Amino acid sequence: MIKRLRRNIIFVNMLLVGTVIVMIFTAVCINNYSSGINSLEHGLNQVLDRRIDDNNDFPPPNELGNKGKKEQPLQPNYYVIVELNSDGEIKNTINHNATIDSDTLNSCIKIVTDSDNKKQSGQISEYNLMYAQKNDFQSKKIAFADTNSVYSSLMQTILVCLGLFAASLVIIFLISLAMSGLAIKPVKEAWEKQKQFVADASHELKTPLTVILANNNIMMTHKNALVADESKWLESTEEEANHMKSLIDQMLFLAKSDAGSNNVELSNICISDIIEGASLNFEPIAFDKGIEIISDIEHDITVKGNETQLNQLAHILIDNAVKYAEKNSAINITLLKYGESVKFSINNKGNVIEADDLKHIFDRFYRAEKSRTTKGYGLGLAIAKSIVESSNGKLCVESNAEVGTTFTSVFKTN
Repeated sequence: MIKRLRRNIIFVNMLLVGTVIVMIFTAVCINNYSSGINSLEHGLNQVLDRRIDDNNDFPPPNELGNKGKKEQPLQPNYYVIVELNSDGEIKNTINHNATIDSDTLNSCIKIVTDSDNKKQSGQISEYNLMYAQKNDFQSKKIAFADTNSVYSSLMQTILVCLGLFAASLVIIFLISLAMSGLAIKPVKEAWEKQKQFVADASHELKTPLTVILANNNIMMTHKNALVADESKWLESTEEEANHMKSLIDQMLFLAKSDAGSNNVELSNICISDIIEGASLNFEPIAFDKGIEIISDIEHDITVKGNETQLNQLAHILIDNAVKYAEKNSAINITLLKYGESVKFSINNKGNVIEADDLKHIFDRFYRAEKSRTTKGYGLGLAIAKSIVESSNGKLCVESNAEVGTTFTSVFKTN
């Protein structure tokens, strides 16, 4: 999928840019052809004007080096001028570096002098000639010039454009190849995370389902047993079903957060009361493990958030601290206000989280090797981070042997 996406990006990019380049080169070729034809036409007209005015065989030389002089059209080097009398018969012919046979000349004169032809200049496509005509009292002068030089110039321009187009495609391909790699990098990472998420979710759901099916098979073999006799298997099935429900609820919460549809109403909430209540709830659990909970909670601190989610955040972080704290150690819960910010931190002493694990600590289903013996799905910290970010806050973690592991949430007061 990723490779196909990258190929599509390269193809579309080359198609769009290539189309623009073709349009530009086409405009250049059309302009080159039009300029050549117009220049030849103007040159013929100028030759006729000068010959009529000056009655010279050759036009006067142009003055060079005069910046103020108006630019003159290019003079044709090869042309034939025919002078006709009032009866339309050839009176005189002037050849300038060019000749034309009599049959062709007569055919061209007939086309030019045709009563339906009212143009003073134009092209005779069947002979590749350009003509211009002028009336001079009792005579008419017609100048003919070959247009092959214009087409030759056009072909040279087309060949140059084709070469530049080919080189441009190579350059565009290389640039697109590099840019597409950068463009699909976030998509690739998201795709890899999605595949890993599906694999991990399948693995986590497989265990309770296996237990439920095993319990069901055992009870099926005891067809005559009473419900009371099978309470052990029923309780196990219920416990595993509750685990599945908890896992699915957590997965749905994260899915809604990703989709942006986890819209909750934010209001001013007293986070001091929430954290104090959560810490009291975990004191019995901590006491059983010989762990002391030390709280330093500043009263009446409010933040913008959702009460249910902030309560869930406090339970996730405190539960995580209790799970991984050393026996007969202490957990420090701190809530303090610093100017416009509120800092909520939980510190415990236990196994140090390695630097490689810290990079992925908030990834879904990620669990460090030292914590795999502890019950859980590896979704709690991902949910905690999502909750903090939905309240426009930031969640981070530090871990070392001297201080221990500290999770810190920072919120804005308003």
